[in-house]
Amino acid sequence: MPNHCFVPMKISFQDASCTVFESELMQTTCTLIQRPNHLLLVDPNWLPSEVEAIAEEVARVQAGRPLYLLFTHSDYDHIIAYERFREDASLIVSRALLENPEPDLQLQEIRKFYDQYYLRPPRPITYPQEAALVITAEKEIHQIGTTSYEFYQAPGHNPDGLITFVPEAGILLAGDYLCSPEFPFIYHSIEAYQNTLRRLAGLLEREELRLLVPGHGPTSTSRVEMQNWLQDAQWYLDQLIAYGRDGEPFPETALWQRYPYFQSCQMQYHQENLKLAMETFSAR
Repeated sequence: MPNHCFVPMKISFQDASCTVFESELMQTTCTLIQRPNHLLLVDPNWLPSEVEAIAEEVARVQAGRPLYLLFTHSDYDHIIAYERFREDASLIVSRALLENPEPDLQLQEIRKFYDQYYLRPPRPITYPQEAALVITAEKEIHQIGTTSYEFYQAPGHNPDGLITFVPEAGILLAGDYLCSPEFPFIYHSIEAYQNTLRRLAGLLEREELRLLVPGHGPTSTSRVEMQNWLQDAQWYLDQLIAYGRDGEPFPETALWQRYPYFQSCQMQYHQENLKLAMETFSAR
């Protein structure tokens, strides 16, 4: 795999038109897509030095092209660099992200992160209040320059997710779905998460995908691997529903065989998912 990016940050994928950066923290991804007459930057994140490395790469390749900034959802690790690019980029988000009733919770998490690691915030910590392109419908197709983008609402992980597909490049930006190091983290709705997985399954079935970029973990260029990640996520949801609706024991051993890494960290998210399953299905 070529590595043409001269910045001190891990690159998990790179070709002539796309670079996927991977943070040292939680393997969080940031994607830079180059099109003939614009750039699209997705979820620049985490450490101040990493954000600056991303900004340097944007400046290196920009060549006068306008920059668009896409947030896949409002989780604090994905919007942490908003202020770094706010004045230089046209923002793309879901309407639900702008209408988040509790934006201060994400800002508090950013402040907590900086405090926890004795980091000085490099800029004011702010939440998006407006955007150049706001995605409202279940599916919207927009032309930016000569490139077509398909945007899909993707609630489940949280209420305001977006999936973005770039047909000409064969790139699917999945946000915090199909992340191979982690089972589904569900902060919003199990049923909405299921619907989003169905949407992803449809895209995998009918589109020519060259690259899948999840919000955390490695990218994939293999359709078999993409399908495996989808099946693992659906398996987890099926077990959650059986646990909450039917009182079936959750197959913990099988869970950690499928997701063998970072168990001590991820256990708390699993326990919260189990609680959500009971609250969602036990009374039905």
